[in-house]
Amino acid sequence: MKIEEIQPQVVENFGHILENEKLSHAYLFTGGFGSFELALWLSQSIFCEQPINHQACKVCRACRLVESQEFVDLHIIKPDGQTIKTAQIRELSEVFNQSGYENSAKVIIIEQAEKMHTNAANSLLKSIEEPEGKTYIFLLTDNENMVLPTIKSRTQVVNFPKNIHYVQNFLETNGLLKSQAELLSQLSGSPQQLLNIGLASWFQEGMNKLEKLLDLIKTNPREAYLYLTQCADFFDDKEKQSFALEVLLILFNQDRLINEIEKTFKVIKMWKSNVRFISCLEYIVL
Repeated sequence: MKIEEIQPQVVENFGHILENEKLSHAYLFTGGFGSFELALWLSQSIFCEQPINHQACKVCRACRLVESQEFVDLHIIKPDGQTIKTAQIRELSEVFNQSGYENSAKVIIIEQAEKMHTNAANSLLKSIEEPEGKTYIFLLTDNENMVLPTIKSRTQVVNFPKNIHYVQNFLETNGLLKSQAELLSQLSGSPQQLLNIGLASWFQEGMNKLEKLLDLIKTNPREAYLYLTQCADFFDDKEKQSFALEVLLILFNQDRLINEIEKTFKVIKMWKSNVRFISCLEYIVL
């Protein structure tokens, strides 16, 4: 997936920033669509051994190592379980306090930044405010409203709008039916992640269960409540549960079920706060 194809305007904007040597030390990339790919491209541009107009050549040793996420001065932080723990951020203190090994620059990419524990986020604040040397921090999130305001206020926020047409075409080209591609293109996640869902053995059965639940909610709420146990047993991990809640939101939108839409928005927040999945479904149905 080429970042130039899915976010051409964002790439163009950052191309000008790089050419004018105005790259800020801390960014919050929100929206998720292509943000990681752009962070890698900017990392390549920072470390590139033979840049073209300050942009990555993509063929030198440094560019290739960054692309494979193996460059020594590139540090990528991901959630450990459901959170980014304080210890993970504290381990970065040596990175902030030292020069890079290959050159003076260092890049830190923090995925799903909204999952930083409050103490972890607070540990990061000083480093964002007063970075040592040429340190660049890219925080990535699907939802900027879930990021602590103290973090957000110290970064430059860049929105990554979803290119639904690109995603739908990608999914159809890789074997999904048009109806499947239309639905999946509305979900959060990269094109490859959405393709993996569409090709998963559980996908069609999961859709059947959600469509049946929708029908019962509209016609027989009591039966819908009794049906929830089957749904909860089927959607038995975080990936499936996230899929189910997002699809329900789409289905409710299509049928203009305003009350259920409002409940589902609340439920998604509840679920992200580790409320049991079946309890979330009960909240929607009751």
